[in-house]
Amino acid sequence: MALTLSPVIVNAGTVYAVQTEATCTVDTLTGSGGSLFKVEIDNTANNVPVYVKLYDTTGAVTHATTDPNWVLKCPASVSRGFTCATGNAFGSGIKALCATEPGTGSTATANPASAVTYRILLG
Repeated sequence: MALTLSPVIVNAGTVYAVQTEATCTVDTLTGSGGSLFKVEIDNTANNVPVYVKLYDTTGAVTHATTDPNWVLKCPASVSRGFTCATGNAFGSGIKALCATEPGTGSTATANPASAVTYRILLG
């Protein structure tokens, strides 16, 4: 399974995005503004940290070139959750990817060696 986008029944317009094979390939989660409520990252299969990068844009995103709006680190061999109960506003849309380097330089292009899953709740 790869990217799955599901509407959340309790709140029309909310999206729960699940990517079970997160890589440096850019995933488009939503094409309009809203709020970022929660990000969960499962990096239990890797022995190095990974970074989920989120972009507030509907335009093109080039990994290792485009600056992300948020970078969320998940250490090696663990799962982590990040929550904003009131939501973190974004204006355009959300695109996401996962890499083994935090920056935007040419060294930031490495895909995780093993499967990484992210779950992102948007409203």
